[in-house]
Amino acid sequence: MSSSPKIPASVSGAALFHKRGITGKNITVAVMDSGLSYHPDFSPNRILAFKDFISGQSSPYDDYSHGTHVTGILASSRIGIASECNIVSLKVLDRLGNGSTDIFIDGIKWILTHKDLYHIQIVNISIGGTTAELNREQNRLNMWVTRLWEAGITVCCSAGNNGPSPNTITAPGNCKKVITVGSYDGKHFSSAGPLLPYITKPELVAPGYHILSTKTGGGYSIKNGTSMSVPFISGICALLLQQRPNLSNDRIKIRLMESAYTVPYLPYNMQGAGIVNLNHLLSDDI
Repeated sequence: MSSSPKIPASVSGAALFHKRGITGKNITVAVMDSGLSYHPDFSPNRILAFKDFISGQSSPYDDYSHGTHVTGILASSRIGIASECNIVSLKVLDRLGNGSTDIFIDGIKWILTHKDLYHIQIVNISIGGTTAELNREQNRLNMWVTRLWEAGITVCCSAGNNGPSPNTITAPGNCKKVITVGSYDGKHFSSAGPLLPYITKPELVAPGYHILSTKTGGGYSIKNGTSMSVPFISGICALLLQQRPNLSNDRIKIRLMESAYTVPYLPYNMQGAGIVNLNHLLSDDI
């Protein structure tokens, strides 16, 4: 496998659409993660809100670096998928990358309360739980994530890095409503779902290995994992919503899957519909 870092806007094909003015402009994405560091690629006017559920600080920061990397894949003005989208950053992970179900639910409640104020249409969740409860699809976290979806918000979640064995996706990635994203280049780590006739998990895959993105304090770094795969899809959703602002989250999910193509070397329960073809998704013909 090539060691060259993958630049999100290039490897996804989004850079070509940026030249046509499809950049996610005026679409707001909420990122639930470890926060957001100031970086030249995020102009202050695009950061509509920062809410710290760990320490209660008012200014954006990221003491774990994960959230800044995820947000860069999504929204970096130089290398991101949706290079002009608006950002709402929720810090729900601490400096060690740990969080709790209660804190996460508090973040979801905040989004539901503030979604109209900030016009939040997409939520990116690049984290997952590991408890026995969260291994089950029916759990308290998924109940609240479902409320986000039922409020009309498109929710994109990571499959997790516990694969490749079947049934290794945990909450909120195992929530039926959401768009769950695996890594097509992470066959050795990307979590897999069950082979069931009535549900596909993950629904889609995106790059997740050797991904270049923004780092705390400026500059860029490389990370791996399905956490990196999710903002590819969240960003693609922002491009689609800019082009077709009246699409419901259910229709967005269907269109993403209909526009995807399968990866020959991945089993069905690791890829779902496969990789989104942006040219097909954003075509004026569909």
